[in-house]
Amino acid sequence: MEIALFEVQAREELGKGPARRMRADGLVPGVAYGLGRETTHLAVPADELSDLLRHTEGGNVVLDLKVPGTRRRKDIAAIIKAIQRDPVTRAPLSIDFQWISLEELITVDVPVHVTGVAPGVEEDGGVVEVVHHTVPVSCLPTDIPDSVTVTIDGLKIGDTVYARDLQIPEGSELELDLEEAVVSIAAPISEEDLEVRVDEGLLEELVDLEAEEVPAEELEEVAEEEAAEEGAAAEEAPAEEAEEAPAEEA
Repeated sequence: MEIALFEVQAREELGKGPARRMRADGLVPGVAYGLGRETTHLAVPADELSDLLRHTEGGNVVLDLKVPGTRRRKDIAAIIKAIQRDPVTRAPLSIDFQWISLEELITVDVPVHVTGVAPGVEEDGGVVEVVHHTVPVSCLPTDIPDSVTVTIDGLKIGDTVYARDLQIPEGSELELDLEEAVVSIAAPISEEDLEVRVDEGLLEELVDLEAEEVPAEELEEVAEEEAAEEGAAAEEAPAEEAEEAPAEEA
């Protein structure tokens, strides 16, 4: 995986008021932390961030993060740990970057890409059920695979592809129980079952909509507080715990 240069700005003003003004000016508030470095508060160009995310499969990207006032090193890069999004527009409200060593293994979730033609689907009307849309993979930052391919050629109804069947790219190691089902071919869905699933889906959507009815001001405040708290926690974490940090597992 190539390392992409990404330039950001430093920011001094914190809080929901300045954050709101930043977004109005086309900037996304963010933080960068990890590896014992001082937490840096950032202003990220929204358009450039959108382009970066749009061209990044699965959200995994290694960045040469250019931060004013921060010394750049060839053995250190950054990854995106978390993005807080608007529940309606899905526009980024804030973003966390995690500093990482290019010489140490990290664990990331890699997208599962299903390919091929299954007789159980084409001939018998079965359904492809993807149990794991991503799988955790341990590797060096520069060896992060774009995806893990699952071939369903020849599979019949009831057949399953397990973690042990996956072909993991060289230099990477699967961090998943080998007996875990990843993709299976399920029997056709009856009209009665379909109606039940539709009803359940509508209920889940209603619950999600109720959960998303949060004032924009509260979302902005929560985003700022979470970013600050997570940044501080990352700086206080002992070095031996750094490998277990959520950012490195994102």
